[in-house]
Amino acid sequence: MSTTHAITPSSRAFSSDNMAGASPEIARAVADAATGQVLPYGNDPFTDSARRRLREIFERDVDVFPVSTGSAANGLSLAALTPPWGSVLCHPDSHINTDECGAPEFFTNGAKLVGVPGADSKIDPEALRAAVRRRAGDVHSVQP
Repeated sequence: MSTTHAITPSSRAFSSDNMAGASPEIARAVADAATGQVLPYGNDPFTDSARRRLREIFERDVDVFPVSTGSAANGLSLAALTPPWGSVLCHPDSHINTDECGAPEFFTNGAKLVGVPGADSKIDPEALRAAVRRRAGDVHSVQP
């Protein structure tokens, strides 16, 4: 049984970055970029331009790995930083905990999202300290 959800103005505010079509300017830019041939795997001028700009912004050497969706970007980023036996400490209201539909666990090969409370959807520093210390080194528990 499928369920449909009505999209109301209030639900639209923070629903998703991919629920609407692209603006005409973006659609044209994508179509223009999709002509011709370029080298793959980050050797194209678009990735090189992004890499250069981010190096300027962060004032250090960085690399760029474009992916097709925000969920893929979030999941792959967490996977690069978290082993399968690890945990990702996040607020219970955080985007990765409420809106990624299992992508972090999938991409990390099983790392666990662990909610750390705090007022106004911000992690409380003392709660974070306790979460980091809790069961650290215990082989029967995911590690922060």
